[in-house]
Amino acid sequence: MSAIRLWATGLVLMLVVACSGTDPADPDVRFSLEMIPHHRQTLQLAEMAKGRAYSDWVKAASAEIRAQGPADLQMMANWLSTWEVAEPPGGARPIGPGNVTDAEFAKLQSLTGQAFDSAWYGLMSRHLEAGMTIGRIVLAVGDHSPTADLARRLVNDQEEMLAEIGRQLA
Repeated sequence: MSAIRLWATGLVLMLVVACSGTDPADPDVRFSLEMIPHHRQTLQLAEMAKGRAYSDWVKAASAEIRAQGPADLQMMANWLSTWEVAEPPGGARPIGPGNVTDAEFAKLQSLTGQAFDSAWYGLMSRHLEAGMTIGRIVLAVGDHSPTADLARRLVNDQEEMLAEIGRQLA
């Protein structure tokens, strides 16, 4: 094989590797990989409020989450597809502190009325804190501006929701 042909083969291989997807360690990719299961869990908490919540605020906040959440999930899934990174499977659990365990979901599912609201406030507060951490990390080190826009909106929305939960509990 001639030197030029060897060089061209090497160049083609480098291009194939470079174009074969984005590194899952990339901060913007990590955001979507972590936020998709986290967001699904947020939707699960919101879904549980239907028929169980007592407070008009919990009912309204849950409805708002259920309305906005699917669009955010689709946006992140589209980014992962563009980056040629597999979306986390439907049953994937969020990683890291602040996420709701199966036992906590089971307990919440057994509650209704004010007892449900009280438990929901606590779980949702902890869960939102975890989401804000994921968002703040990508805002500090990411470079994909659409990801930054989503992270900024989520952090702002979650800060507002946490403040309102605090007012509801006061």
